[in-house]
Amino acid sequence: MAMTAPRGMTRVRPVLALVGAITLAAIGAAPASAAPPPPPQPSGHEQVQGVYLLNSRYKGDISATRGWQVTWQVPAVANTGDDPWGAVGAWYYNLESGIYYNNDVGWAVYFYNDDDGLADNPDCPPTWEAGSICGGLSHLQPGQQVTFMYEHCADDDTKICLSVDLHDGDGPGFLASDTPTTVEMYAHDIETFDDGGLVEPVISCDQRTEMVQQSVKDADGTWRTMTGDQWTFEDGTDRYQFVDVDTAADPAHWGSCSG
Repeated sequence: MAMTAPRGMTRVRPVLALVGAITLAAIGAAPASAAPPPPPQPSGHEQVQGVYLLNSRYKGDISATRGWQVTWQVPAVANTGDDPWGAVGAWYYNLESGIYYNNDVGWAVYFYNDDDGLADNPDCPPTWEAGSICGGLSHLQPGQQVTFMYEHCADDDTKICLSVDLHDGDGPGFLASDTPTTVEMYAHDIETFDDGGLVEPVISCDQRTEMVQQSVKDADGTWRTMTGDQWTFEDGTDRYQFVDVDTAADPAHWGSCSG
């Protein structure tokens, strides 16, 4: 697929409806060989390309980090009657996580590209060979905060462990672990699949997506809240927009919604 500059390089990510049969693929910042090939296309549907339209990339030395923590606030989708599809998420090394939307699950936790083999997680049975839309962690509500934490695993320093905290009093829960390969650290503040014919979500600016905070784990193991000029913001569309970007705050934060 031909790309414009803000959209980055092609990355294949087959995305399936949790109870449906549509296959999607995504675009990111690593070679397509990092992900498994898509499954056979279901009858009546063509493969759909996902596009990252708003990106926020870390400007520092990714290889010097030992972990990354991202907190999102779940937005409201205004056009549910049109059956929209979309995702808000992040890549750290070669492991993706975030919240994924379709009408079957509402907003649900997902992860992708765990190609070391999926751990047995009753909340997250496999949706793809290398990831899951977590049916047990779905129907997240607008305004709810969700924190994803990447860090080197305590029992195997050669791997990155991913956990999620729904801010419901239960604390963080394990999602996946994977051996780091590609060096990447960025958020896709919106991903849509309308280039393949699926309806993109209309994100309310009154109940928008919020990047609430980020923290980075330094080489000495210290977590520090991120603020200041640490991101490059990429806006490749007039259909969505970054709003109220405040990198001077501690923690830095911003929003995004339909334009």
